[in-house]
Amino acid sequence: MCETTEITIVGGGPTGLYLADLLAKKDIHVTVIEQHKKIGSPVQCAGLITPRVFEQFQIPSDNIIQNSISTAHIHSPNNKILTIGGDKIHAYSIDRKKFDQTIATQAEQNGTTIINGEKVQSIQRVESHIETCTNKKRSIHSKAIVGADGPQSLVRDVFCFPAPQKFLKGIGATLTDTSLDPSTVEIFVGNKVAPEFFAWIIPINKKGTTARAGLCVPFDQSPKKFFEQFLENKATKPFLEHANIENQMAGLIPLGPLKQTSDDGVLLVGDAAAQVKPTSGGGIFTGLTCAQLASQTLLSATQTQNYSKQILTKYHTQWKKTIGRELSIGMKLHGLYSKFSDTQFNTYIKKFNNPKLNESINKYGDIDYPSKLIKPLLKHTPSLLKLIPGLLHVKK
Repeated sequence: MCETTEITIVGGGPTGLYLADLLAKKDIHVTVIEQHKKIGSPVQCAGLITPRVFEQFQIPSDNIIQNSISTAHIHSPNNKILTIGGDKIHAYSIDRKKFDQTIATQAEQNGTTIINGEKVQSIQRVESHIETCTNKKRSIHSKAIVGADGPQSLVRDVFCFPAPQKFLKGIGATLTDTSLDPSTVEIFVGNKVAPEFFAWIIPINKKGTTARAGLCVPFDQSPKKFFEQFLENKATKPFLEHANIENQMAGLIPLGPLKQTSDDGVLLVGDAAAQVKPTSGGGIFTGLTCAQLASQTLLSATQTQNYSKQILTKYHTQWKKTIGRELSIGMKLHGLYSKFSDTQFNTYIKKFNNPKLNESINKYGDIDYPSKLIKPLLKHTPSLLKLIPGLLHVKK
């Protein structure tokens, strides 16, 4: 089978699908290739996003929002709790499968071709086009290709883009019969819980009786071992004592955005480009933001039929200008955080437990833009400056 399309997108996650939808709305023929048989499956995400995702990207929220989160409890290694938030909705827990499927439906309605259940096996430049072949002997010819194919991107490897700076291994599960405040996320830090990152329990119904729990660890560690210990931890016992595991998930999280994300006829977006928030591991907001920018560059390229590196580099420049500094600061913060001892975690959680600081966190704290909190924190806790010298002057 030989098919032609204007642009091929490898990967049918939210970033690739959203990009396809934006292009299809401009009457550009786009083909999305997704290796899994169903959009949204398997789920490999904690499913926590900010309200701005629905607002900024105009994605319908009907039947997607499971629960509203206004508060977070951060548990220190010595079992002290820092409470932040509480005055407004800071995040939603969502049904990731329905979220992805909603974007896919929009994209198809606007003319996108979505191929499910086929894995890309080879990609090559052939004269004036790019040929993409799948395991079902399908050959697709396009003017450009977009890698939206996740942390282990084939497109990234084929075209010799740089690799992410770091990978984390994530693991999680949906739990039933939990005992949670439905408005509160429970976060656990410490090297015995989740070295170099953190663990979480997110209530996903309005009774607090169903949740998603998970954690991330360095690439050379066993996430399964830490997750089993986490479920039996005395700090999680009040929430999980009677809980049952419904299903498990696992995946890689790439950190450290690439220094190159465009080439002749090729772009990388989302996890494939490591456009992931290093402080939380979340990639939906950043991925959709970069999909918007990629659509603008590709639209311009389509109009002139010029998909050269010189033209497509505008995308790389734009996303660096838009979120590059935020991701760079996030990597700095992640680097500092990953070296914390349990004693340091205990010290700073105790130090942050004061009304004025909490007021600043509630006012300026933003999951999508954590750097907004740096200046207020330094104002109330000057001793932090020795930890993060020069952080405010990080370049994009």
